[in-house]
Amino acid sequence: MAERLSKAFSFIYSMAKRFVLLPFCKKDVWLVCERGTDARDNGFHMFRYLRTEHPEINAWYVITRDSADYDKVSPYGNIVIAGTLKHWILYISAKKILTAFEPHFCPSKSHAFYKYVKKKNKQQITFLQHGVIGNDLPLYHQDRSGFEIFICGAKPEYDFISSTFGYKNGEVRYTGLARFDALHNIETKRQILIMPTYRKWLRDYSEKEVAQSEYVKRWQSFITNPLLAEVAEKYDMNIIFYPHQLMQQYVSLFTSSNSRIIVADYRHYDVQPLLKESIILISDYSSVQFDFAYMEKPQFYYQFDEAEVFSKHCERGYFDYRNTGFGEVVETEEELLKALKNCLDDGCKLKPFYHNRVEGFFPLHDNHNCERIFREITK
Repeated sequence: MAERLSKAFSFIYSMAKRFVLLPFCKKDVWLVCERGTDARDNGFHMFRYLRTEHPEINAWYVITRDSADYDKVSPYGNIVIAGTLKHWILYISAKKILTAFEPHFCPSKSHAFYKYVKKKNKQQITFLQHGVIGNDLPLYHQDRSGFEIFICGAKPEYDFISSTFGYKNGEVRYTGLARFDALHNIETKRQILIMPTYRKWLRDYSEKEVAQSEYVKRWQSFITNPLLAEVAEKYDMNIIFYPHQLMQQYVSLFTSSNSRIIVADYRHYDVQPLLKESIILISDYSSVQFDFAYMEKPQFYYQFDEAEVFSKHCERGYFDYRNTGFGEVVETEEELLKALKNCLDDGCKLKPFYHNRVEGFFPLHDNHNCERIFREITK
């Protein structure tokens, strides 16, 4: 099987080079992507940097034609539609892969094909990440991922991954995340963002079972709590409830009749602008907390299912929400409303206690993250 695959690959590759002679293969190809359907994360920010600051690099961005973000990428050129012949040729020609979500850059669903092409073409895969990692994620350990460069967004994260995930000396790099470049000189609105992450165990549930889950009941109860509506009115705040992308298929399960409380869907709202505009974040275990902390704004962790999350969803890592987190941890709706009102009464300021934690967590705090990543890839 391996021998037949090798012969097939060699034939296709040689035919493409000799007869198709596509101009985009004349220079080393850098293939950049996220999920293949979007452009809202580190992949897009890195691609934009390459196209504007290093046009000499033959960089291409993988995305579907019907993506809500297609027009966002198109001004920078070099788009390749996911799954097309052009995508296949670029992929088997690529010397460098930059991805925020592995392995969506590969047009084939075959893991064996992905491993074969990687070895045959000596591809260097840079994992740009899609959020600072706080917990242990075996999926990204070296023996399973095969990344040549693992980008980190924070110093404690770098220390943890370097010592725990099995990478060799030099494969893990602390540069800051590409999207951090856009988190400076921001303008805020009178807006509170509620953004919980998903729960792995819900993936096996029917929609009816998801609707009856504690997860949906707790968050629906909070966004429809009359006291939250009073807070929004009293402090002249709009509240955006944005479920994690993997929960967006169930967005219709969350409703609000209050015009100040908006249930946001994926196609019409982009996470980073919401994070930048909002003055307070309410989350649970989502990695967006790190982006919000980077901007030195107050946040709260609503963790009503902590034991279940760390037994079913992820394994604990170096990050302790109570001892190293950037906001108060609450377990009940009443505690959360009280903490929220106290913060608003205090002028939505980040307490010095948490500010010091932010400074220690992000010693690199500037808009040169993409530049550092580029240097690490090319050196």
